[in-house]
Amino acid sequence: MNARVAAYLSDMPAATRARIDDGQLSLPLAWLSEQDMLRELRSRGVDDVRSVHFRANRSSLISISADRGRLNLHECFRAGGPDLLDAIAAFARARSATVPYRQAIARMRRWHAAQAEGDRPATGGRPAACCGTPAQLQALAHRYRQLNRACFGGNLPELLPVRLSDRMRRRLGHVQYGGGTGDRTVLEIALNVDLLLAGNERALRDTLLHEMAHAEAWLRHSQRGHGRIWQRIAARVGCDARACSAMRFHRRRRGTPPTEAVPRQLPAGTV
Repeated sequence: MNARVAAYLSDMPAATRARIDDGQLSLPLAWLSEQDMLRELRSRGVDDVRSVHFRANRSSLISISADRGRLNLHECFRAGGPDLLDAIAAFARARSATVPYRQAIARMRRWHAAQAEGDRPATGGRPAACCGTPAQLQALAHRYRQLNRACFGGNLPELLPVRLSDRMRRRLGHVQYGGGTGDRTVLEIALNVDLLLAGNERALRDTLLHEMAHAEAWLRHSQRGHGRIWQRIAARVGCDARACSAMRFHRRRRGTPPTEAVPRQLPAGTV
């Protein structure tokens, strides 16, 4: 067992680990070998594929041979979750130009785009870069405390770093989790700096609430992702209870520096 898989398993409840050891559950995708991937595809009804090959290339995310026996995958697909595995299996089963084929490719492209952003710091590595000015970070810390009191009953950490990133392309924000079972922490909330552009006030509030809901789901319920627990929290605090919001927001032109605009202070008692 490699170090990445061992770290992944260490965060699981003991009962879940026991079921994996007994073969009752498939190992969640942590860092799969080619044989691991082939086994996962078999469990999803993919019988034609005889071999899987991971490649670190930029030109193709996934391809399948004419006889459908060889599946080539980008390296990033070693690390994902059941939804990504389902998409890969759907691709391998479907014929080209069909609706399931196009839907599977769209899901895999979204995963690849999220990995390619490279904004999340590696485990144990240096924190990712922050492009915010002191005035911006102070204003965001104040807004976080306001929302914590008004929408979360003050139950989230009082001092949680809120970082601004100019490396996010599609994503509006994310939470960096820390710790494991029984010792959970949230290392930071990172926001797309373009949320501070004029006209994005609603998107800024919604995104901050969205990420704070992730923090509560992890700290109180040991849940990541956009499952039912997160959806209930998001609905309670008043943000869009969907993984990917359809909300429009203004973006700066490519090549232009990040905005130094500071979010305006809201009157006491309002959020």
